Amino acid sequence: MVKTPIDTQVAFLRNRLRWYGWASLSRLNNFDPVKDLLIVSSPRGGSSWLMELIATMPGTAVLWEPLHPKAVRSERVAALHNAWRQHIPEGANWKEARQAFDLILRGRVMNDWTGSQSSVAGFIAAKQLVVKFCRAHTMLPWLISNFRFKYAPIYLVRHPFAVVASQMRERGWEHGKSSFVIPDARYNEFYGKHHEFLQRLSTEEEIRVANWCLCNQYLLRHGGNNKSWITVYYEHLLSEPRKEIKRIFERWRLKVPANISAQIRKPSKTTNRFTAVKGVERQLSKWRSYFDTDQIDRMMNVLRYFKVECYGLDTFPRGSGNARREPGLTEAAE
Repeated sequence: MVKTPIDTQVAFLRNRLRWYGWASLSRLNNFDPVKDLLIVSSPRGGSSWLMELIATMPGTAVLWEPLHPKAVRSERVAALHNAWRQHIPEGANWKEARQAFDLILRGRVMNDWTGSQSSVAGFIAAKQLVVKFCRAHTMLPWLISNFRFKYAPIYLVRHPFAVVASQMRERGWEHGKSSFVIPDARYNEFYGKHHEFLQRLSTEEEIRVANWCLCNQYLLRHGGNNKSWITVYYEHLLSEPRKEIKRIFERWRLKVPANISAQIRKPSKTTNRFTAVKGVERQLSKWRSYFDTDQIDRMMNVLRYFKVECYGLDTFPRGSGNARREPGLTEAAE
């Protein structure tokens, strides 16, 4: 259908009104960072589904991926624009980053991207933010030490091969790389110490698994794992969602929202419904049919290099037990 001049003008006015709405919120929002509910997970790790469950809490609004360096180009957080997976050592004294996160966690960096999961009215009515991060793993201990959150952040971890299969199917971002690129950013020695190994990687799946390892092993090996934050395995969340949600809210000493049960069985907004299959076990092991034997061997070599112990060829994380299966939940999240 051909757009008329009136259609174009109406679209322009709508965009301007939306821009003014977010700009106004950036000035007016002043949420208490200490009360924010943080979710940290890998891209395609199930965090959208978990975020939507947590956001059933009355009085919350969702701040969506405020570290995306292309979607959030605010000069107010320019210090964080240089890398997709910026590492900040736990004891680092980085004043500019501290100031940037203070603005982010107060809801003062708003646009169509960060506000996409809640309305302007929703932010105005909210008393608390649910903040979803896909690339904040290697700065989470630093964030906790700087902001002393009242509610322990959630760290959601999913099998690396399942994460990579989902990312490669998506083909929407950061894809097609045949070499590992060490970020040209502050504290990049976190990556540089693995330079020799990383430069030997030559396939997309190896590079993606290496990124998973660098980010997740930092938290899994940390002394604060499941202490300073709440570690949730995606496989357990999908198998026993009510049990895991109850565990989270008990840790927060909050009441589980009454309408969360209905939300559990809804697919997340980022789920490709056509990829859903019936049966938790089949859902969790779909990655097996995506990769061939050689690919799996190469990815296993990456896990061995980074000494990943909790995941391998098994569907569930090692040492965690095979959680009880609940049929019919597989459309919930991808």
